[in-house]
Amino acid sequence: MGEKSMAFRILKWAFHQRWLTWSKKIHGYLMKGFAKLADRGDANAQELYGFLLLFKGADDASRTAGAHYLLRCVSVDRPKVCWQLHRLYQQGKVVGFKQDSARAESYLTLAKQAGHPLALDLPLP
Repeated sequence: MGEKSMAFRILKWAFHQRWLTWSKKIHGYLMKGFAKLADRGDANAQELYGFLLLFKGADDASRTAGAHYLLRCVSVDRPKVCWQLHRLYQQGKVVGFKQDSARAESYLTLAKQAGHPLALDLPLP
């Protein structure tokens, strides 16, 4: 197990300890830790941090950054990421991710290959 994955596992454990994240200061340190790992190329951190920013980001810039982190780790091994990118391009509601049916379809195909249950229920256009 690499250094990055151990660091990610520790951060993720701490992030899920409610008593630790009540403090805004500690929460901020944890988020900075995820950001640092994501920026160094840890795909697990990119996925988690990307989803956190996309769905809990305070503003459009945070949500856009979250979507960009998801783009950096997209693969057939990450069905949730594939599905989310399909939805982003299908809806076009995130700044910098305008509606694009061709991209939405390509990520839907990838999500189907990855076995995402919602993707498997949809026919390809």
